[in-house]
Amino acid sequence: MSRALAGTFLVSVMTVAGSQSGGMGPVKSARDSSATTVEHERPTRLFSAVLQYRSEAEQDAVVPPEGHEGEYIGSGDGSATGDRLSGTLHWSLWAGACVYPLVRKGQTIPDGLHLCTMNPVGYIETGDGARIRFDGRGYGLRSPDAYRTSLTLVFGTEDPRYAWLTRVLGLVQGEFDEKAGRATWDVYIPPQMTPQPSPPPASGEK
Repeated sequence: MSRALAGTFLVSVMTVAGSQSGGMGPVKSARDSSATTVEHERPTRLFSAVLQYRSEAEQDAVVPPEGHEGEYIGSGDGSATGDRLSGTLHWSLWAGACVYPLVRKGQTIPDGLHLCTMNPVGYIETGDGARIRFDGRGYGLRSPDAYRTSLTLVFGTEDPRYAWLTRVLGLVQGEFDEKAGRATWDVYIPPQMTPQPSPPPASGEK
């Protein structure tokens, strides 16, 4: 295709597009709409949690020991705080290639990155009397500067007030303080799965 013909073709396409969209105004609106959609679809914080390590004894596990991935690391408690879910947290952890037991024994860990698999399991007892189970899968990445965790949680409950949780995945961004034996989690869910109030009845309906 010659340069002249290519230029004519490009002008024609721009002319048609402009006539169909009414100029550049709607294009800008589409961008704004896209930006609004991205903003609207950002994950919603479900709760933040602090998990404190309490025991390395497997008999203290808060769930049966069968069916988990990795070696038993320990158990503890903590708190979950959020507008949609809050309460007392009880947990146990299984992990693969985890160096934390060595750290607790005082052994020196070589510098560098250490990746482990993680399977935290437990439940949250809410202030309004519900029990929400959780089962997580993910990874922990230990470096000389920080110990960061990335997990996915699934939830279970028999309480109808929290049944919506059984249809979502929780995405966890966390850190672990080895010296204190304390983990922090920020747990997010997709915004479209956030529980919404029931719509008012239509006119004429009861």
